[in-house]
Amino acid sequence: MTTCPHCRKELNQIEAVKPTDEEFFLAWWTPTIGAEEAKRSWEDKKKNVRMVAPRVMSDIGGYQSQVDGSWIDSRSKHRDHLKRHNMIEVGNDVPMKQKEVEISQRSNRERKEMIAHQVYEKLRR
Repeated sequence: MTTCPHCRKELNQIEAVKPTDEEFFLAWWTPTIGAEEAKRSWEDKKKNVRMVAPRVMSDIGGYQSQVDGSWIDSRSKHRDHLKRHNMIEVGNDVPMKQKEVEISQRSNRERKEMIAHQVYEKLRR
């Protein structure tokens, strides 16, 4: 035997049924605010149910590019503009790791020799 948590009635396992939202609401609020007020609150709650719908983000407002002065009036143009001018948009996103610049060994060796040459020139003075 199982006892109903709301009405304390003894139930067989076969009879045990989950209460409806209304029954649960009324059982929860009736001891606190009374049966009539709980029923009115339930009716108000049913009226205020919000419809579930996908969220649609509106397009961006137009702006003038600070790079070339062109007018950007949509998200797609904004993305194309960023790509065309090799720019990134900075916001509150987590920064991505920058591409590491690969320097050839020959170029690296030449750079080291140039720095060493400049340092030795200064030390000789």
